[in-house]
Amino acid sequence: MNYDEQVSMFKSAIPIGVKSTSELIELLKAKVDIKEITQNDLFGYTMKAAIFNANHCILNESLQISPNDMSFIIFRVIQNEKSILYYNDTPPEEKFVYAIFEIHTGYTTSNSNQLFLDLELARGVSQQEYDTEGDQFRSLISHLAISYCEKNGLD
Repeated sequence: MNYDEQVSMFKSAIPIGVKSTSELIELLKAKVDIKEITQNDLFGYTMKAAIFNANHCILNESLQISPNDMSFIIFRVIQNEKSILYYNDTPPEEKFVYAIFEIHTGYTTSNSNQLFLDLELARGVSQQEYDTEGDQFRSLISHLAISYCEKNGLD
């Protein structure tokens, strides 16, 4: 699927207006049961990868927040009927589904592709990003397209 097809299919699904990290956490709490955990509760390399990715993410390009100044909040998604979609979408070697939020940059990640996409989509983009189809917009469009292709068995 080329970029023009992606825009045609998914642009209207992208919300205009960026939600804060606290708003995303509230959305997560409303969707599934969660428990705040520490960095030590994550698997070996997971937190190092999250710090590296938050430092180099699109959201940090203009902010340039250093890893030492970053502040992370981590949640374990409790496995139950509300979270089955996310557990079914997580690699079997993972012990639990997590969501990691960096407060200053707005960086978010999860070991569930579906949860990551849901949070990224819920965050939205600014009107300027939407109108100019900037990097954040393009990133979100591509993630929506990848998810669509995976769910529909397309290359």
